Formats: sequence, structure tokens, C-alpha cells
Amino acid sequence: MARKLIVACGSGVATSTTVAEKIKSKFDTDHIDYPVEAVDYKSILQELPTASIYVYIAKPDDEVLQEAENLGVTVYAGVPFLTGMGVDEIYEGIVNDTRK
Repeated sequence: MARKLIVACGSGVATSTTVAEKIKSKFDTDHIDYPVEAVDYKSILQELPTASIYVYIAKPDDEVLQEAENLGVTVYAGVPFLTGMGVDEIYEGIVNDTRK
């Protein structure tokens, strides 16, 4: 399975880039070597097969969630990385997934 975390937002890549940078920064602080990439939501179905973790900003379509499940990609909400609310719990789950 591919080992990469992707971040996608429904409207371009500005917000997903911000969240990706925050995750990268936390990974660096915690000495976690794991690729993180911001991608365009329009290409999410092409990106999912290359990923193991998917962090979304806007809730993805059911088709995308189903495809992620079929591929064994773990899905997390990315908004807490913007608001700070609930971020520790989500980050802990992501970290656990990087160790799989």
C-alpha cells in the first residue's frame, strides 16, 4: 500500500496547502517521516490510490468516501487543523495510522 497523506479541499488548494503545512510541521516536531501532499479535490479519485491517509476540508462526496474505504485509505476531517478545536484527537489518529 502507498504511504502518503493527502489533503484536499473542494475549492482549489489554498486551504489544503495550509492544513498540509500544519501537519508537516507537527510531523517534523514529532520526528515522523511521512510524505504529506496537498492535492486538488477535482483529482481526488486519481490521488486516492496513491495515498494511505486522506484529510479533507470540505466533506467529500459519498463516491469518494466509498472509494477510500475500498482502497483502505483512512479518512480524517481537516477543519480542526484550521480551528484548533479537536485537533489533538485527530492528529493522534493520523499518527497511529502512520505507524501501520
